[in-house]
Amino acid sequence: MGNPVATMNSQVMATDTHIVLVPTPGGPVPTPLPHVFSGAIMGATVPTVNIGGQAAATLDSIAFNNPPHIPMPPGASFQAPPNNQGKVVMASFTVNVGGKGLARVGDRVETCNDPAPLPVGTITGPAGTVFAG
Repeated sequence: MGNPVATMNSQVMATDTHIVLVPTPGGPVPTPLPHVFSGAIMGATVPTVNIGGQAAATLDSIAFNNPPHIPMPPGASFQAPPNNQGKVVMASFTVNVGGKGLARVGDRVETCNDPAPLPVGTITGPAGTVFAG
């Protein structure tokens, strides 16, 4: 039957790992720490195809983390500032929109991580009434 399709404003959730420079008396210590990625697909959608009044999301659509990652604990800084973006890297093989696979709830999203982006994110919804395999 397939999964509900994703559109602009569909939510993406992930746990990213970023290297945070934690202050110590001996100097900053690079420490990998988890950071929640919670954002919406807002870029690289197909505006000519609307699903439930929203532009269709496809392979390579972009989600923006909001609020952006904040280095913790207080006084810490990121070794490399995250771009707070995620890119849909898995989509339908059988349904294309604008020449790309249609994104669905449950598809993978590559989010900002250190030292390189990883496909640890998932499109979580909202789930509509249109399904794609």
